[in-house]
This record gives sequence, structure tokens and C-alpha cells, in this order.
Amino acid sequence: MRFFITDDDCAIRSILSQIIENEDLGEVVEEAEDGSLLEGHILNLKQIDILFIDLLMPIRDGIETLRHIKDTFNGKIIMISQVESKELIGEAYSLGIDYYITKPINRIEILTVIRKVMERIYLERSITTIQTSLNSVLHFEQPKVDKSNILNEKSIIEVGEFLLSELGIVGENGSKDFIEMLQYLFMYERTYTFEQHFPTLKDIFVEITKKKLGPSAVQADINREIKATEQRIR
Repeated sequence: MRFFITDDDCAIRSILSQIIENEDLGEVVEEAEDGSLLEGHILNLKQIDILFIDLLMPIRDGIETLRHIKDTFNGKIIMISQVESKELIGEAYSLGIDYYITKPINRIEILTVIRKVMERIYLERSITTIQTSLNSVLHFEQPKVDKSNILNEKSIIEVGEFLLSELGIVGENGSKDFIEMLQYLFMYERTYTFEQHFPTLKDIFVEITKKKLGPSAVQADINREIKATEQRIR
């Protein structure tokens, strides 16, 4: 993983860098002392996976920086601050952060949060890899033709099992969930086409869970099964 740390306190930057590098979590590519030094497209060019950003900074604070980069930066964001205002924390989450950590920094908390974010990144990349392979196998990018006599749900299952076999995870816990996700994506593409909108990972989990549990399922059971599905896939 590639990290970028933004904080006006050099001691905080040093502590975070040491934690990341001592635990072999990845590489701290660069540091900055203020949000005014951040540009989303530059972070993408540097292939930053995880951005640490302080809330209170002298020139451009964390909230303003989030507003500035939210439409361009593709990575994950962890905000760190001594501020405990629920309003500010809520606004930060609404602007796209993945976790909010309160100072003073706790090493165990930092490690736990980083590993959770890394798991999410790996999961999203796995889904993207499978989707790319699926597009290639089924020629989704070819001009639209009548697929009713060419592709069906059975063929999607066969293709999914083939891809999982190629990845070496066909017998792993969660492989059935992957197949269900592929079936959902197949039906979604036929109904809406991915050109209009590609469903989020959360939306996919919700829909396959509702299909699995049936229309009579209560929200508590749905939430429990979504969490279980995510754990199995990880």
C-alpha cells in the first residue's frame, strides 16, 4: 500500500510513518504539512492508496481539503484530529472519509483501522478483477446484440466457477457469494446496462442478501447476513 500523510504536526507524521513502515503495511510516499498542498489528481498520479489527513490545519483545514479533492481522489481517506464534535465528524464522513481517529494517536487503533481499510481495498480490487474478466469472457464491451439466446444465468454460473478456479479460490469460503454477485451483476447489466450506472459494493451485498432471505426478511436479519457475506468474501 502507498500512503500519504497530511498533518501540520511533524511529530504526528513521524509516528504514523514509523507505525506503517515498522509493521510492513506499505510505503509512506510523501508527507505534507497542510491541506493546501493536496490535489486529488496528483495523489492519483502518485498512486496513493490511503491518505491520512488532519482536521485542523492552518491554511486549508481537513474539511475544506475533502471538499476540494472528493471528486478527483480515488483512494481511501483516514482523518485524524483532536476534535470530537459530532457535527464535524459527521460532515467529514459525508465528504467521503472511511475512518475518523481521535488524537492522541493510539498505535493499536491505527493498526486496526489501517488493516480494515486495506481489507476493503483488496476486496474492491478482487471484485473489479472478476468483473473485468467477466467482461472479457462475455464480450460486454461489444456492440449490443440480442443476448437472449446466447447468455443465460446458467452460463454465468459456469463462467463464474471458471474464473474462481483460475484464481484458485473456487473451494474457498465465500465462493458461493461471489457467484451470487456475478449473477446479480449479469441481470443488472441486462436490465440497466453498466453505461448508465455501476452498482456499489454495498448495493450488491444488499440485493443478493434480499434475494437469499426473501421478501419477508426483517432489516436486522438482512444487516446480519450482509455482514456475514462480507466476512466470508474477505
